[in-house]
Amino acid sequence: MLGNVACMSRYCFVVHSLLLLAACGGAQPVSGPGTPTSTCPIAVVPAHPTFTADILPAIQPSCGAATTTCHGGPTAFGHVDYSTSLSRAPRAVYDDLVGATPANAPAGYLRVTPRDASHSWIVAKVSQDQPGGSGYGARMPLGRANLCPPTLDALLAWIADGAPF
Repeated sequence: MLGNVACMSRYCFVVHSLLLLAACGGAQPVSGPGTPTSTCPIAVVPAHPTFTADILPAIQPSCGAATTTCHGGPTAFGHVDYSTSLSRAPRAVYDDLVGATPANAPAGYLRVTPRDASHSWIVAKVSQDQPGGSGYGARMPLGRANLCPPTLDALLAWIADGAPF
């Protein structure tokens, strides 16, 4: 009997794991222009992610783009703007992130610290429920599901590789 219970547990684990994986990239868009569509924009971790090919296209739909959102558009109200347009190139977004001091973080953090995820505020913000402790805001994306593991792993790999443009 115990053998069947163990087998059943493994079966349930596999089924639940597959359901979680299937749900990762399957979020339906919320209606309205510029609304985030998924907290799993990267379903498979690239071998060597870059900002322009992987990270920016992933954070814009989840966090901010060229329309009004928390971190994008003419009325962005977050501490960093991820939007691009004719007047704001991807390089400007990159420069605002990599090596930049955040406005709302404990001492010792940069928004992105190349080769050091433990001192990259963006990692704390998307991976901790109370990043930096009390007074530094909530986990991001605010009010949405946590980033899926492949998206978080791609962000970590990008930082570990030195945050290449």
